[in-house]
Amino acid sequence: MPAPEKTSHIIAALMSAKASGDSEVFGSLTVGDLLTSLRSRAFGLSLILFGLPNLLPIPGLPILTGIVLIMLALQILVGREVPWLPARIAGTALPRARLTQVVNRTLPLLRRVETMTRPRLALAAGPTARRLVGFAVLVLAVLLIIVPIPWIGSMPQGLALCVLGLGLTERDGLLVVAGFVLAAIATAVSAGIGYTIVASALSVLF
Repeated sequence: MPAPEKTSHIIAALMSAKASGDSEVFGSLTVGDLLTSLRSRAFGLSLILFGLPNLLPIPGLPILTGIVLIMLALQILVGREVPWLPARIAGTALPRARLTQVVNRTLPLLRRVETMTRPRLALAAGPTARRLVGFAVLVLAVLLIIVPIPWIGSMPQGLALCVLGLGLTERDGLLVVAGFVLAAIATAVSAGIGYTIVASALSVLF
């Protein structure tokens, strides 16, 4: 039985418009293009692909990715196997050049991480953990929309999303646990920033 195709191979093929299967991505890249090209690992891979843009400051993109991720998180929570998005959101164009730039920068690191991933800690990658991932993604997605972090933008949320997505895709419970830790750190940092902003606003008003 052949080994399953690596996540990095699928993402590289997708971004070069050579995704295998029935779907190909051409010059125009939309949210729907990404989802329809991810095949059976759509949820895990979508967390990676919609987390990656947040590793670089791309104005406005955290809000779009946050909205998409909220919808995907809710579907993970209810146990859907295949992701679905409304046509209006699925048809939203993405900045392909910037997304490709991010992917090209991060693929070498992803390939190194993949050499250490394998199916393990089945409980941490099972159905219950999957729903916990959905909850963590929901929190991170909301933070992408409402709490931009000075200097580092949405990098903590993006990193947590990528690690959770890779853990789901590779069925690696250890990576899923690491993703939960990163999600907790991102949430704590965002909560601290949010508290500071609110406290500053209240001090000015009162």
